[in-house]
Amino acid sequence: MSAITPKPLEHFLEICKIPHPSGDCNRLKEWLKVQAQQCGAEVFEDKRGNLLFQKGKPKVCLQGHYDMVYVGESKTYEIKPKIFEESSKQWIAAESSSLGADNGAALACMLAALREEENLECLITIDEEIGMLGAREVDLAVQSPYLINCDSEDIDEVVCGCAGGYDLEAVIQAKEKPIPKDYLIFTIQTRNFRGGHSGIEIHKAIPNAIVELAKILKSLQGILLTFSGGEKRNSIPVFAQAQIAIPKNPKTQALLDTLEAQYFVFYEEKEQQRRIGYESEILLDTILQIPNGVLYQEKEEVLLSSNLGILKQDKGQWSLCFMGRGNQENLMQTHIKKTEQDLHQRGFQTHLSDYYSPWEKEESELLDKVLAIYQAKNPKVKLKNIHAGLECGILKQKYPQKKFISIGPTILHPHSKSEKMLLGSFEEFWEILQKILKAFA
Repeated sequence: MSAITPKPLEHFLEICKIPHPSGDCNRLKEWLKVQAQQCGAEVFEDKRGNLLFQKGKPKVCLQGHYDMVYVGESKTYEIKPKIFEESSKQWIAAESSSLGADNGAALACMLAALREEENLECLITIDEEIGMLGAREVDLAVQSPYLINCDSEDIDEVVCGCAGGYDLEAVIQAKEKPIPKDYLIFTIQTRNFRGGHSGIEIHKAIPNAIVELAKILKSLQGILLTFSGGEKRNSIPVFAQAQIAIPKNPKTQALLDTLEAQYFVFYEEKEQQRRIGYESEILLDTILQIPNGVLYQEKEEVLLSSNLGILKQDKGQWSLCFMGRGNQENLMQTHIKKTEQDLHQRGFQTHLSDYYSPWEKEESELLDKVLAIYQAKNPKVKLKNIHAGLECGILKQKYPQKKFISIGPTILHPHSKSEKMLLGSFEEFWEILQKILKAFA
């Protein structure tokens, strides 16, 4: 194992032991407060559950969040970290769930920094992964003029801007449709879909489980009983499931037999008494025709995207949740208007929520010093405007006089079971963070 500074890694492994999914992360909050007090920091908490740790007269504030996107089968949100070697590099991942390096790696480095520094503050928000809820309601007196968000996910980047975002929910009520007696009911499930972050990985054309299953259902031309899928609004769906009634004949059986065993599984329902389904043509056409994925980009930079993250059903009512992102506000506004018009024409009711503006680059002493420290270690480091939502955009509105940047270790496939963090980058991030703090001491 590499000679990684032990404190941050030890902190991270301790964090992994404490369940902290979005909406249920109070146990980690209380643990963090105890750790900060042991470091000699004053602890402040606002009504929303955001935390501020302060020592001395800080000039820099480190910022992150203490919830995670948990993707896994464990009902107790268990994380089992494992360190392994791949392509001559050491990584850390979880055995059968997301890892939570987003944003546990930042929390670990914050605690290590609090132990070493005399003048420092750390702002840690709650429920970032479900709409940046903590940042929206933060009510804490940050002293530092400079704020370093530690939620970036590439050690070779210094982030100076990020996408804004929104959630667009579309609801439609379907008409009931009787199921003929000669039809049989089948359940079809997706499997082995990889999933991923709907911002930083949207350009990778990762298959969306809801969309891919909709293609199968459309080809079967049956009567839909149920259809749902997705895990989190901000992740590319891994799982989707549907029940469909189709005539039992060689043609439909041949269609079922063409399902790729790697990505779909189907079985005939033993209970065949339900004889009412729902008209689904509008639902399926909408899923397949509303733009999904990268919508606009310049060169290699994605500037606008949309991800169908959740499909829910309540009897004959279906609701779709699209999460859109944009690095230019005019692109987002134009796309929202067009999408809502399209959905209304199809018979959907829509509701727009969680809208927040992009964070755009600003010149500052913080940016200059941090970039110089990075370039001294890695001349190839890039100044980046990322296509993902960071809390910087919202916090900038709360603290308009403060200057922001975002940095972090290399984390691949966050918000999925494939999430992994490059251990060497974690070590490098900690070393860089120490130099930054000394530069502003």
